[in-house]
Amino acid sequence: MKVIAITGTPGTGKSTLTKYLEKKLKFARLDLHHYYKQISTGYDRSKQCYDIDLKKLEKLVKEKSKGENLIVDSHISHLLKKVDLCIVLTCSDLKKLEKRLQDRKYSKKKVRENLDAEIFQICLNESKERKHKIITIDTGKRFGKGELIKKIAKFL
Repeated sequence: MKVIAITGTPGTGKSTLTKYLEKKLKFARLDLHHYYKQISTGYDRSKQCYDIDLKKLEKLVKEKSKGENLIVDSHISHLLKKVDLCIVLTCSDLKKLEKRLQDRKYSKKKVRENLDAEIFQICLNESKERKHKIITIDTGKRFGKGELIKKIAKFL
């Protein structure tokens, strides 16, 4: 079983890319957005998000994979222990990212928090700390999906 984590700040294009790769690579897809309540220790009203229990996250991924190759789609997927490849999406065009977040009706505070996370490259740095094999894609610029598939094949 191979696990690809697709991570990045909200609004960088994780779900779009994951759906594409799911078809191209014929991997099962696990969209963690549907499971945040299930794997949380509670909801943080001030941050407008769930506090995730990493043990519950690991257990869910193991449960859902059923021994199949799996793509995990979430801004927290890089926190998994067993990841064969971590694709980190970034967006160097902060105005574009801000617009995407505003279109989702995020509060000003939530938009600012996510822009700060992007500026400080939180997902990328945490992925490096976990020593994952990493491919970084800047969705603020055009990128070739065919070229990405070739890179993924080299890693896997």
